Amino acid sequence: MNFQDRWLRILVRISWAFLLLPSAFVWVCSQIRARRLRVKIARFRDEFLTKAEAIDTQFNHHDTVVNGIKWHYVDKGPHDGKAVLFLHGLPESWYSWRYVLPLIDPKYRLIAIDMKGYGRSDKRDDDYDWHVVAQQTLALMDSLGARKFYVVGHSVIGSILVGDHPDRILGFVRMQADLTPRASLRELARKPQFVLFQSKWIATFMMEDAEWFIDLVYPRRMVKQLAPEDRGYFIYEFSRPGVARQVPKYFKLKNWDLNSAIGKICKEKFPFRILALQADRDPAMPMSNFEYVASGSSNVELRWITSSSHFSNLDQPEQVAKAINEFLNSQK
Repeated sequence: MNFQDRWLRILVRISWAFLLLPSAFVWVCSQIRARRLRVKIARFRDEFLTKAEAIDTQFNHHDTVVNGIKWHYVDKGPHDGKAVLFLHGLPESWYSWRYVLPLIDPKYRLIAIDMKGYGRSDKRDDDYDWHVVAQQTLALMDSLGARKFYVVGHSVIGSILVGDHPDRILGFVRMQADLTPRASLRELARKPQFVLFQSKWIATFMMEDAEWFIDLVYPRRMVKQLAPEDRGYFIYEFSRPGVARQVPKYFKLKNWDLNSAIGKICKEKFPFRILALQADRDPAMPMSNFEYVASGSSNVELRWITSSSHFSNLDQPEQVAKAINEFLNSQK
C-alpha cells in the first residue's frame, strides 16, 4: 500500500468517526431522556390518578371496538334524542368539552370522543389519511345507532366527515378553522404543527414530554389561565402510551386533503346549515381573515366568541354552549 492510499484510508476512518460520534451522542442522550421521561410521567400519573378518577365519575364513559378500532367516548343525554358528535383537536381529548357538555340542551344525546390516536382510543391502526379517519368515526356513530347527527368540530376531521357524508349530517358547528381555500396553504405554513410535524422524529420528541407540550400549547392559545385541574387532566390523557407516536401522523403531508377540509366547506351548498364559531383573539386566525365570509361563503353563518382565543371551549364555554344550543334548536 503506498503512502497516498494509507492516508486516504486514515481520512475515511476519521470522517466516519466524525459522522458516528454525533449520532452516538444523540442516541445516548435520547435514551437518557426517555428514561427520565418515563419516571417523570409515571410520577405525574400516580399523583394525578385520584383527581382524574374523580373527574371521570362525573361523566358516562364507554369503550367499544368497531371494525378493529377501539374507541373511548363520553355519552350524555337520552339515547333516543338527536345525536351531537363532538370532535376535539390537538392536543386535546373528550375533556375539551367538559364545561360545554353540561350546558347543552338535555334533550340531545351528546357523544364526545377521544379521536383515534388520542387518550384512550386506538393506538394500533397506522392509517391517518383524513378520509379514512372520518370513515372510521362514522362507523363508530353507526355502532351507536346514530343514523343522522350533528357535528361540533374543533378538528379538521369534522370537515372531512361532513363533506364526505352529507346525507348523514343534520348540521355542522365548525370551530377555529380557516374558511378560504386561497389562503389555506399560506395560513397552514405559518402554523408550527403543519411545518414541524412533517418530521415525525421532531413531533414525537416534542409530544413525548406531555407536561412540557401542554404547557407550550395552551397558555399561548387561551385568554384565561388554564386551571390546574384542567392542565393536569390534559397531561394525564396526552401522556398515555402511544399518543406521541400516533398523533403526529395527522399532520403528515400524505394524509392531507385541504380542498375537502376547507374549500368544499366554503363553496358547496349542503342540505344542512353550517355555523362557524371563531374566537376574536386567536393570533393564528385574526378576525381580518374572515372579512370575506359574507360574500364568499354564503352557506356559512359566522359567529364570534368574544374574549377568547383558540381554545374557546375552555375560555368561554358559556358562549360556546349558547351558540350551539341556538343553532341546534333553530333547526327544523
